[in-house]
Amino acid sequence: MYLKRLRDFARTSDEMPLPFHTWSAVRWMLDLDPHGQPLGELVDLAVPDEPARRKGKRELVPKLQRSGIGPQPLLACDNLQNALGWTTPPSQASPTPVKDTERARRCHQAFTDLVTAWAEDHPQDLAAQALRAFLTTGEAQLLTKPGKYAASDLVMFRVDGTPVHRSTTAAQYWTQVAQARKSSGGTGVCLVCGEPGTLVDTFPRQVTAGLIPAIGHDPDSRSKNRPQPSAVTLASMNKPALGYELTPQLAHAPICGTCAEWSVAALDHLLRSRDHTRRIGDTALTWWLLDTPPGTTAPIELLFDPDDAAIDSLLAELPPDDPITARPGPRHLVKTVGTMLDSPKQGREPGRVDTGIFCAAAVSANKTRLILRDWIDIPLPAAKAAIATWFAQHAVIDPWTGRIERFSLHRLLLALGRWDPRTKTYLPLGDPGARRPLSAQRDLLAAALRTTPLPHSLAFHLVQRLRADKRIDNPRLALLRLLTTRTLKPGKTTPMALDDTSDDTAYLAGRLFAVLESLQYDASTLDGKKKLNTTLTDRYLTAASTSPARVMPDLLRGAQAHLKKLHSRHRDATATAYTKLRDELCGRLNPMPLSLDLTQQCSWFNGYADQRNHRFATIAARKRATQDGPDDGDTELETASSPTTDN
Repeated sequence: MYLKRLRDFARTSDEMPLPFHTWSAVRWMLDLDPHGQPLGELVDLAVPDEPARRKGKRELVPKLQRSGIGPQPLLACDNLQNALGWTTPPSQASPTPVKDTERARRCHQAFTDLVTAWAEDHPQDLAAQALRAFLTTGEAQLLTKPGKYAASDLVMFRVDGTPVHRSTTAAQYWTQVAQARKSSGGTGVCLVCGEPGTLVDTFPRQVTAGLIPAIGHDPDSRSKNRPQPSAVTLASMNKPALGYELTPQLAHAPICGTCAEWSVAALDHLLRSRDHTRRIGDTALTWWLLDTPPGTTAPIELLFDPDDAAIDSLLAELPPDDPITARPGPRHLVKTVGTMLDSPKQGREPGRVDTGIFCAAAVSANKTRLILRDWIDIPLPAAKAAIATWFAQHAVIDPWTGRIERFSLHRLLLALGRWDPRTKTYLPLGDPGARRPLSAQRDLLAAALRTTPLPHSLAFHLVQRLRADKRIDNPRLALLRLLTTRTLKPGKTTPMALDDTSDDTAYLAGRLFAVLESLQYDASTLDGKKKLNTTLTDRYLTAASTSPARVMPDLLRGAQAHLKKLHSRHRDATATAYTKLRDELCGRLNPMPLSLDLTQQCSWFNGYADQRNHRFATIAARKRATQDGPDDGDTELETASSPTTDN
């Protein structure tokens, strides 16, 4: 199916290059007059100071995968060995091997024969006649060789300032030649388009090297042992053991030449485009739309670059019956179908039905063979609903600004890595010390597009990082919400703010720990300290989040000294508020849980973060109020100063 969708994109998109053509760096250029006489020497198109032209000028040139041992020239634009019969100069002052010289001679003769056949088939094409005259009169042998070149460098020819390979007849003739070379000699029904046509033995060309990462190797890694990129074939059965009934090539997978070329060309084009592709660890994700108006943006782009206005628009389109799963209920479906059926009778338009299709393919490379790791082919409205649900389930409220925050896939992935307290940032992608799972980004993306649960291993990893780094910020809280809603407690909505009605013992234990932490901070900063040497979080976070009953009694007894200090400094209102909230939570926590499993540990961290954010939000609101009016003094728990463990 994915080959058919690639063919449909190539057939309907105006972004596609010509058949059997690709974008390549052309190193050399030679101008010819209409009689085939060179107008000077070879011109070097490389510009060392410009990264885009370091290897030459980017041109759309003929392209076909060469196979076998015989010469297979390209039309009008090829390497120096085929076009001019040159060999790469030896590294030492030794003569060029005879076999290399003979190989270059045969390749050049094949190139000359191909141009001659094209010129004879189209006598009205002046560019073809000029290039044939140049090749057949021996002018190629009189050219001066540059000081440094390679036989694999591409060279193009121009007549009257126009590249010869851009001729209309050149493109038509080259398409015929390419189809004939790759044809199996038989005809049949193509599995891709379902139409009878000439079948091919192999795909006409490969996906450009470097566009598809090697499986099992993180392209962001700084290791020096990374594999070298290779060109990738969509399907390769070059050995009898690889084919059905020990039959090599595509004998049991009939594909016509047009579909084979379009599918490879479309995938190569999509993988080159920043608007259609992202690297996801050791996987390249590419996407495209079908049957949509021009200018339609794929909703998946919001995962990489969130836009609040666009996300709000998607959230408004969610079905009203079941906004959590993004699936319309029976009543909504019946109403929609009834409106469409009654539209002829009532003389009203039934409304527009979005028939667009969203396609996405996740691919990796195993040496020169393509691995299709995931394939998505869904209606565009379903893709929009999935993206909207993703943002609805991980959105958090920033306590200091009161704004709803939604995070890109990159920021969520960074939050799964190790926090560096020296630089106050997460370690970058590819850093081995970050200890991120290689499949984390792919798991997040699959869950976003398919509305599926995240793996439990991701929740275990996140809890480990929270305990090791002793840091929980908004991106990590967003991950906690996602894991709780989709994996640990599916079907249950996790509130974005403090849930004071929740009687979950793990959630309450996390809240109580946050209250005791705030109490310690407020009591300790009465002496003018800006920062504590050791906080409750530093010493007891790991134990409190796994077995609260083991450490919470000692922390509650230690809190009495902090309350006494508040009373001694005439902060009776604050001490009373702390005592009231502590007693309320302890009463609801009877008995204190002895140990917490993975789900309960995530609930504990949710409660801890929600209680802290509730306090920070109240502090921020109080500061904004004091800017507009007089300060009435500290009369509530939440008006205490912000701790140093700020998000």
